[in-house]
Order: sequence, then structure tokens, then C-alpha cells
Amino acid sequence: MTTPPASPRPSSTSRARSKAAGPSFPESNRPQPFASSMKPLLRNESLGHLGEHLVDGRPAELPTYARHLRKRICHIGVGAFHRAHQALYLHRLLQQGDGEGWGLCGIGLRAADRAMHEALRDQNGLYSLWELEGSSRRVTVVGSIMDHVDASADSSAAVALMADPDTHIVSLTVTEAGYCLRGGALDLAQPDIVHDLAHPAQPRSAPGLLVAALAARRAGGLGAFTAMSCDNIIENGHRLCGAVLALARQLDPALAQWIEAEARFPCSMVDRITPATDMARRERLCEDWGVDDRIPVICEPWLQWIMQDHFVAGRPALERVGVVFSDEVTRYEDMKVGLLNGGHSAISHLGLLLGHEAVHHALADPLIHHWHAGYMREVTATLAALPGVDYAGYEDALARRFSNAAIEDRLLRLAMDSSTKFPQGLLPPALRRLEAGLPIDHLATAIALWIVYLDGLSRDEAAGLAYVDHDREGLIAQARAAVASGNPASFLAARLPMPEAGAARFAGAVQQQLASLRRLGPKAHVQALAAQSR
Repeated sequence: MTTPPASPRPSSTSRARSKAAGPSFPESNRPQPFASSMKPLLRNESLGHLGEHLVDGRPAELPTYARHLRKRICHIGVGAFHRAHQALYLHRLLQQGDGEGWGLCGIGLRAADRAMHEALRDQNGLYSLWELEGSSRRVTVVGSIMDHVDASADSSAAVALMADPDTHIVSLTVTEAGYCLRGGALDLAQPDIVHDLAHPAQPRSAPGLLVAALAARRAGGLGAFTAMSCDNIIENGHRLCGAVLALARQLDPALAQWIEAEARFPCSMVDRITPATDMARRERLCEDWGVDDRIPVICEPWLQWIMQDHFVAGRPALERVGVVFSDEVTRYEDMKVGLLNGGHSAISHLGLLLGHEAVHHALADPLIHHWHAGYMREVTATLAALPGVDYAGYEDALARRFSNAAIEDRLLRLAMDSSTKFPQGLLPPALRRLEAGLPIDHLATAIALWIVYLDGLSRDEAAGLAYVDHDREGLIAQARAAVASGNPASFLAARLPMPEAGAARFAGAVQQQLASLRRLGPKAHVQALAAQSR
């Protein structure tokens, strides 16, 4: 079986501030917001009273460690996933006394990050993490984020923080768009990159921020840091390295050579289903707990992190809380991206076309459940053996995770950003099956369902506007043309480019499934596919 969840469970940028005895977040004298006059806001001073506030008869786990930051990890992009994953791993390490002074300082680059900055400031960096499955709810107050910098308008403080000798690691969760790549190379026409080339000391992009900080360290005679991608992207460390080096070469080839020689960019595979927490859900959690938390995180119990042990200036002993350090990250990625990410994409469009909204409702539909099992079998057959991993057990675990009603995950969330997700999740296993001379009925059906769903958005303005993708208009227009012509070849060439040797077979397989979908409709088509696979 795969690596289980980790166990056991139990802002100034100056160096003086980073070494202060206690959390780095300054105390605020302004009136603090409350969900109601009877609920205390989650802050340092309320921790001593939280034992009185029970969830399902149990108190929340509270930080027991002194929040001293001596070895800094700067993290760009403090969203829900980071707080459910990396920040929790570090919290658990600190809880058991093995943190050795490590702590997180968040950095918000986007204007949209300001709300998180303000909430973290008001709550002294504390937030609640709710691990939900069935009727079980486990609440942890996480304290590993000890500072946060708003770099959305002025990034100079963030650059100085990253260039400080106490910073050893800079990690990031900025999604694929945040790497500013196009076709695998740095997009020199991307607006933030254009700005950073003109104003390298005031960067707006994540690659620009890393380059500026590394340049400052080099100028000050300091060594480089480790740049650690925590994004759900194949070969994330290599992609980050490529973006940083490409930008540095444009600015200063000698700096690029120094970064290439001195910095490290480990690849990692990250896994935890973490849906967004909307206002209604937040209010329900606060009501159940009796505590006002403006930024709670909801997630599943499953937690996994596989990472290369490529660090230049030390690292926390994260293996003590379940992180696996391995040189086989790519093989773990093939498994996770094909089965989990690809599986999410595959079931999302079928579920939506059949009228479902929640992921667990879709998996409770016998037709979708059976079709999803067939999809996983197609993908698993393409995977190389991985020591210690039972693929059948992993498939069963995924089916249970997708069926977790407690996290209330939505199909629309899984369906969005499909122009990024499909090439990563479905194209590699389809290519491997075609190279082996194997059929791709379920994979081709998933792609045809995607095209049909996108075509439907062209006739539903409200649904189309609710669908988030960085190239939504182009994606929908190409899908509409594919359905109108009955030929998806142009769509596939643009969105899922296949090597020439397999392109015709690939397009033919998708065209066959698309024609059947248009003739029979999604339900009857999937029923017919199930009958063929028996």
C-alpha cells in the first residue's frame, strides 16, 4: 500500500524580529472581528480557553511549541492546500519537539492574497484544520506559520526576507500559471515577466522574486537557498528551475550560472484533497466549535508527500512525520497524476453531464463508479512497478477518498482548469497505451466527455462564466468546432498534442467515442462501454 498519512498525530523582515521569543506576527490594537459577540477570535490570547470548546466531544489539538523562528522557510502562496499540507507537516514536527527552530513565513504576491494576509495578522498566524471523513471530525490549530508579508504592491520586503541569512528554503504553491511558462519555456511576453525584466528589483512574478532574492544573496556573499516547489505539477522542481534560470539569463548570465551551480530545486509529489471553504461552511464550523476562525481549512485525512532529498542549506527532519525522501518521484507522479488527478478530471465531466454536483454523489452512482474503475484499470496497466506500492490497494483507496461525503467536494472544482489538467493527467497514460498497442476506450471517452461538456458551456452563459480556466474562451470555441464538425483532430492538436506516430490513432479513438456520445448521450454511451468491457 502507499505511504499512509503521517503519524503520530498528537511582520517585520528584520533578523531581530525573526529571532524574537514568540510569534513574529505583531499584536494589533485595532478592534478584532467576531463571528458573533459570544465567539472568541482564534488568537494567541484565546488559546488558553479553547479546551472549553469541543467538537464531537473532543478539544482541538493546540500548538505546544514555542513559536520561535530561527531557521526560516519562506513560502510564496499561502492558500488552503499549503496550510493543509506543508504547514501541517511542519506543525507536526514542531509538536513532537523535532522542529529545531524551523518556521514558516508566508508571502502573498497577488492582490487576492491580501485577505489572507489580514486574516493571518489578526489571528497571529493561527488557523484551524478540519480533517473530515464520514462522521469523524478532527480539529488541529496549526501554528507553524509565524509571519506573513504582503508583497502584492511592493515586493522589496519579501526580497529582503528571502535574502536574509536565516532563510534556508523558499517554497511555493502558485499553480502552474504562476511559473509563467508557455510550451515548457519561460513566456517572455507574460505581463509580469515583462515587468520583472524591466524592474528586476521590484518583481511581480514568483520566478522574478526568486531571481531577485538569489541575486541579493550572491551580491551579499551569501550562499543560495533551496527553491522547493509544492505545486501539483509533474516534475515541478525542474519546471521551477527552468523558469528561474531562463529569467536570470535574460538579466545576468553570470547570475544564472551561479544559481545553476549553487541553488537546488527538488522535485516533489504532493497529495491531499482540499476543497475550498466557502462562507456558509466556515460559519457552520465556527458555530459547531464556538470559536471564530476566519480562515479554516477543510481536508481529507489522507496526506502524502514524496520528495527528492536535494537541499543546499539544510532542511527540517520531515521524514520523522511521514514525508518520504526518494529519487523515484517521477514514478510516484505517474501513479498519482494519472489515477487521482486524471481520475478527478475523468469523473467530473461525466458527473456534471449526468446532473450531479457533489463528487461523492457521482461516485455513489453505480454507472459512474463502474466507469471510474475501468478508467483506473486502463491507467494502472501503464504504470511501472513501484516498490512498496500495491496499485490495486491504491485504486481502492482512491475510490474511498472520492466517496468522502464529509469534505463536500464539488465536481465543478475538479472540472475547472482543464486545459492544464488534461495534458498532465490523461495524455501520458494514453500515449503509453497507444505505444503498447492497447485500446484507450475509457481515456478517449473521458476526453470526448470533456469536449461535449465544453461545447455545452457555449450555449449556457451562466455556466460558462462559472467555469474557470486561464483560456476559457479559446477552449470552449475549439470544443464547439470539434462537436460541430464531428472531428476532434484540431482540438486534440491544440490541447493534447500527441507525437506524430500516434496522433492519427489517438484522434480516431476520441472521434469514435465522441460520435457515440453525440448519438447515444452520456448515460447510454457509458452503459454501452461497460457492456463491452465485461
